[in-house]
Amino acid sequence: MKRRTFLATSTLSVAGLSGCLGDTEYRITNAATEVSLEGLSMSMRLASANATIERPAALTLALENTGEESVRIRSYGVWPFGVLALAPSPTPDEDTWETTLFSPSYEATDRIEVGRGGSSLSLDGTPITRALEPDETVTRRYELRGDDLPRAGTHYIVDKFDGRTPRYSSGNDWEPLGYQIRLSIEEKRRLPV
Repeated sequence: MKRRTFLATSTLSVAGLSGCLGDTEYRITNAATEVSLEGLSMSMRLASANATIERPAALTLALENTGEESVRIRSYGVWPFGVLALAPSPTPDEDTWETTLFSPSYEATDRIEVGRGGSSLSLDGTPITRALEPDETVTRRYELRGDDLPRAGTHYIVDKFDGRTPRYSSGNDWEPLGYQIRLSIEEKRRLPV
């Protein structure tokens, strides 16, 4: 009887792990931010570098008004960065693979719906324009799920939707929110199957 109980328990344990062991896990090993914004400063902080079975990698983007006047920021979906994705190039074309970065901000708005893995995306085309006052900083958290990545390597954070690039203005002219974030991602070692 004890042998049957042991075999049943062992079989259920292995069956429960079989899906988990097949999923690839990743680690963000390096991150670099390049910014060319007049009167604005942008930074990125890794909250969690590991994209594991249990939880996604997480990063926090911060945008600060370093000038002496308010700056208007216009974006789509969520303010101020919009919907972001990860791509193998800083300037992807329509044939380039992209992975949607998820954000708790997506759930707090009715302007965007993002399904798991980016399988369903819809975006309200109405821009959101708000002022960022002098010395004010706004932060947003974004998450990267390991099972959404097809491979390790160098990836860039890009706008998910063409023509929906966030812009900023301190007068009448609108300029693109010009930044580049590069992530180096490596595959983590897994238990042998």
